[in-house]
Amino acid sequence: MDRKLVSDEYPKHHHGDDTFLLVIDRSEGQKPWIKALLDEAIPALSRDIHYVQFSVGLKDGKRPYAVIQVKNQDRHPLEKRWVLSQFFRSLRQQWKASKLSVFLSDPKAEEIAFAEDAFLVGMRANDEGNDWASVQLLTTRSVEAEDPHAAIRFEGLQGYRRWINENPDELTSIEIGRRLKAFAEAHNCGFTELGLDELKKEKMNLLLAVGQGSQRSPARAYYLTHNLKPGKKPLMLLGKGITFDTGGINVKAFESFVNTMKNDMGGAALMSNLFMALVKSGYAEPLVLAIPSCENAIDANSMKPGSLIQSRRGPKVFIEHTDAEGRLILADALSYGEDTFKPALTICAATLTTASLRQFTNYFTAVHFASEGFQKALHAAGKNWGERFSCWEDFLPFTSGNKSKFGDLTNLGRLPSHASMGGGSNVAAHFLREFATGPMIHFDIFAACWNWSGDYPGVPNGATGAPFNSLFETLRKGIV
Repeated sequence: MDRKLVSDEYPKHHHGDDTFLLVIDRSEGQKPWIKALLDEAIPALSRDIHYVQFSVGLKDGKRPYAVIQVKNQDRHPLEKRWVLSQFFRSLRQQWKASKLSVFLSDPKAEEIAFAEDAFLVGMRANDEGNDWASVQLLTTRSVEAEDPHAAIRFEGLQGYRRWINENPDELTSIEIGRRLKAFAEAHNCGFTELGLDELKKEKMNLLLAVGQGSQRSPARAYYLTHNLKPGKKPLMLLGKGITFDTGGINVKAFESFVNTMKNDMGGAALMSNLFMALVKSGYAEPLVLAIPSCENAIDANSMKPGSLIQSRRGPKVFIEHTDAEGRLILADALSYGEDTFKPALTICAATLTTASLRQFTNYFTAVHFASEGFQKALHAAGKNWGERFSCWEDFLPFTSGNKSKFGDLTNLGRLPSHASMGGGSNVAAHFLREFATGPMIHFDIFAACWNWSGDYPGVPNGATGAPFNSLFETLRKGIV
């Protein structure tokens, strides 16, 4: 997607016969050239979807366009994105235009998100090209004030999405390490790889156990550092990197989304691309990236239910269910990262629980243990970019749900009221908290990182990109 500065007038040089022009109008038709387009609109082609008016016409009888006016600005931008995406998805089906130009006058962040959605709806499966031959974002002024690192942010968003969408036999734990090492070398970052011998030496037995059934994507842990300073504690970004999740010996049923489980490294994809975007944008604070990775495969050597495994931190974990593996690899990686780098705060992201989809729907990301200040900043960023969050504090009943009579902890926590269902996102988050010695925020991204409903704004299928934009903005502003 190309970004260009243009005059605040009809963009005739960017609206050829084979180009569909989208004008996102915040002036309510007060600008003469937009009013002219509204006057030329064809009623039979125009329509209202909820509170958004789409005035569609043919400039000079041959060049298609639509002026978009949101009549209720009080609604959350995620909802506006949802409404607009319904229209965007119809464009390539209804019109022969092969190119798209999106005009934004004095754009706000939410309108930039609208424009990017117009591009993303054209993405093909596995990100193998776009239905639009080209997409141009036309703005009347620099978006510097609203989106200071626009190209870097969007590159990071797309990288996050592409990692999730890649075939799992290609994006293995080894390939993740190769990419991270290449980035570290290119950007003067520190890089540490823990292979099987190093993991054994560090007694990272939980990570080793989860990965012991896979030869193609074996257990690894990667740590990247940026701008470490003596006497100043870094921010640590921790991401779950299960490159494919069969469920292990407790194999996933089809109803448990096994056909989408290449997305189980979504936390690693998010945090890796967030780290890279922050470094590229000149982030001045000390930063650490921690990525534990492996495949949860079915094999004679796979981790067995009923095992009691000593974690690196110390607590013994009873393996009640092999499909609750993500929290295991994160626990050991968190322990090593805290002991080695002494972070001021750890932010963890993981597709940790399928239950979060039932709890929070496709539209909300669960956030656990964030301070009130961080929550406020995150919600503000979400209102800019059209992303939503459900925030939860620590709660003793959720902690107690992880206790086990067979060990110190069970990897399948549950509440008495949900004894047959497991404890969901909240109890799983509190399992991770058991291994943290310092402040921690956990993002359970399972619900919103993938287009489960089929109508999440933007992409027609696969990875959505949530909550990359909000996290990037929040961290760029130094709010931790």
